[in-house]
This record gives sequence, structure tokens and C-alpha cells, in this order.
Amino acid sequence: MLLKNKNILITGATDGIGAQISKLYSSHGANIILLGRNEEKLNKIYDDIIENTDTKPLILECDLNQISDNGAKEIADAISDEYGVLHGLIHNAAELGKLTSLENYSLDDWDKLMRVNLTAPFLLTKYLLPSLKEADNGRVILTSSGVAHKGRAFWGAYSISKAALKTMQEIFSEEFEGSSSIKFFSFDPGATRTKMRSAAYPAEDPNNLKSAEDLNDYYLWFFSKKSNQKEINFISFGDSL
Repeated sequence: MLLKNKNILITGATDGIGAQISKLYSSHGANIILLGRNEEKLNKIYDDIIENTDTKPLILECDLNQISDNGAKEIADAISDEYGVLHGLIHNAAELGKLTSLENYSLDDWDKLMRVNLTAPFLLTKYLLPSLKEADNGRVILTSSGVAHKGRAFWGAYSISKAALKTMQEIFSEEFEGSSSIKFFSFDPGATRTKMRSAAYPAEDPNNLKSAEDLNDYYLWFFSKKSNQKEINFISFGDSL
């Protein structure tokens, strides 16, 4: 029970990697705060966790495209009221957006993607820091991508948002270094069998990709004692732990 009685918020908890790690962490004793925009899917995962574990999950229905300063504060207040302390924050939710040239990118599409991929992680992290500071060894994991390291033609706002997210993680890490036990990680899960991957590469055979379950060891590692010892904050699938 590596995560027994730890409280962990997962955004985009209803599908793919988010759904998998919600169940994984619950099976190790964590109380999962499921954040997503689809009520039916949230209820399904919630019921699965209640049926199979002895934990206290919580549903937060929220469309991150609509998140505001007050909305993020309300989420933080709800978590503080329910649990008091937050041990982990997994920024998993993301929008792929249109794979088109920047020349043809509309402002509406740009704003929507940036709000989900960049603004929401910033606001949630900002307002959840007081609860994370209450934990021993709090963790914030921001989901990265191969296109965060080098701009790629036609990946538009998605590539830019992931590069900015990586920079944000690096800034948080430096700002909290030496003054807090909170650690901030960027994790690139690599090519994984998800709906987003299918949308990005429709001609690709998903059977040739790893499943979300193949990422389990990485997501557990972030909350292990080993993660305290490594002087790294960016991890890609395939890196040794």
C-alpha cells in the first residue's frame, strides 16, 4: 500500500492514462480526486474505485476550457475542506487541437487549447500549493511530450503549450528548491495507446503501441523514496528509474 491515505488529484481522469493511474493509485491506497468534464465517465470510474478499494475518492466535474481564477480557487477550497492536505497533483488533461500550420491557426482554437494545456495547470498548481505544502514530499507531475523539446511543423499550439509547460515546471522547481519538500516533474510517456495518439496518427496500428498500464512503474516511482534521491525533474518513458 505505497500510497495509503495519500490524496492525489488527477486531471483528465476519465480516459486513457488518467483513468489507468486513477485506478492504479486507488489500488495502492490513495484517495483519488477525479477531475474531468464528463459526468457519466466520472461516475463510472468512481463506482469502480468504490467497489474495488477501501479508499475515499472524490469527483470534481470541471471543463478546464472554462476554468477561471475563481474556479481554480473553488477547486482548491473543496479539496482542502474534504481532505485538508494534498499529496499529489497529476496534470494529465490535454487538448491536441488542430494539426495545421500556425498561419492557419484560429484565435478561438488557440485560446481553447492554451487554456486547457497551460492556463489550467498554472491556476490549479497555484491555488493547490497551500494544500501540497501540508504534505511530506508533495508531488506535481506535468505531462510532457516529444514535441516539447523541438518545434514540429503542423503541431501548432499543442507543441507550443507543451514547451511552455516544461518551462513552467522548471521555474516551479527552481522557486521551491531548498525551501520545500514539494518536487515538480515533467513526464513524457511517449507513444501510448490513447485516443489522442489515435487522433494524431490515424494511420498508425495501435497494437504496436504500449498500453497505459505499461506506465504504471513510472507513476508509482514519483511517490517512492527513490524519487527523493534523484536530482532530475524530467523523465521520459524508457529512462531508468
